[in-house]
Amino acid sequence: MPAIVNLLFNVVSANTTISFTVVLPMVSLVSLVVGFGGHLLLWLVLVRNPRSRSKPSSVMLLNLSLADLGALLTLPCVLLSASFQNWQLGGATCVLLGYMTSVTVGVEIFSLAALSVLRYRIVAPRMRPPASLTQVLFTVVAIWLISVTMALPKVTYIDFDGGCTWSVGRDEWLLFLVPALLVYYVAPLLCIAINCGLIISHLHGCRGTLAADRRNKKATALLIGSTLVFAISWLPYYALEFVNVMSPRVSSAASPISSPPGPSEETGPRVSLLWEVASLMAILLVCLAPCWNPPLYFLLSRPAVRQLRALLPSFFHKHLGKKRVQRWRIAPAPPPRLPHPQPPTHSLTHQTLTHRLTQ
Repeated sequence: MPAIVNLLFNVVSANTTISFTVVLPMVSLVSLVVGFGGHLLLWLVLVRNPRSRSKPSSVMLLNLSLADLGALLTLPCVLLSASFQNWQLGGATCVLLGYMTSVTVGVEIFSLAALSVLRYRIVAPRMRPPASLTQVLFTVVAIWLISVTMALPKVTYIDFDGGCTWSVGRDEWLLFLVPALLVYYVAPLLCIAINCGLIISHLHGCRGTLAADRRNKKATALLIGSTLVFAISWLPYYALEFVNVMSPRVSSAASPISSPPGPSEETGPRVSLLWEVASLMAILLVCLAPCWNPPLYFLLSRPAVRQLRALLPSFFHKHLGKKRVQRWRIAPAPPPRLPHPQPPTHSLTHQTLTHRLTQ
């Protein structure tokens, strides 16, 4: 991510026909506010409910959310850099930005791959027993350790004294970019695709209860949706990096160090309008990537929506929940009234009166 940030700020913003200083800060600010709000609600729902936080899949979702929150912490740097139109945040911030970006991207994609394996073991317990909570916690720790270790070489390539650029040649940059593409993008996505295919085929072949099938389908849909968001968000970035390195006509401050220009060559880089639009779309997708998982989770989980309604004040209930449909009820018929017993009448007839008088 620092490479494409420099591509926009150090070069494109200096030779641009698009107002990056307006569009990019607005999108970054919206992503920051919406992302933090969505993940806060996600944590409230999963942590406050004892049944939810004890599930292995919920632990993986919380780990995925933690990676998204780490990615959101880098957006203030994007806001300030867009305002300055250059990197003026110092060398320590440059190194921290590059390191945090690599760590959070690794944790996110490795968590999605582990979640796909976990979902397959839950859906097909006959093949392998479902993972326990202890195994999932060990997996989370292993994901963070691997991501932290793999991000260290990227920091050594950053020249933070020269405007937060890359201090490697094109060949060395290709030796770094190709393994990063395979490890952080191709291999995890292939693992997720295989597990999702196995899950879908198992759900079609083995019918369970209606409630269980519905839960498994929605959990699989959440996994596929989160994976598609990651793949779409980072594909333009990798494509631009390869074009930036391989094409001799494209140069920028984000590019690996190339040979110095000759006396007849222009010192300033030439950036076409197509390159500006592609760069802007790539950085916007990366900035918006950490915001999509909470809406997908609440969209595909009715219990989570009910728990969210219970946690929020009653003022928001009518906006979050569906309006209740008034149903007419037929009142039961009242019980039949029994006739009141009539008191005995003491009317005397003429014959009875005559009989009593004669006695």
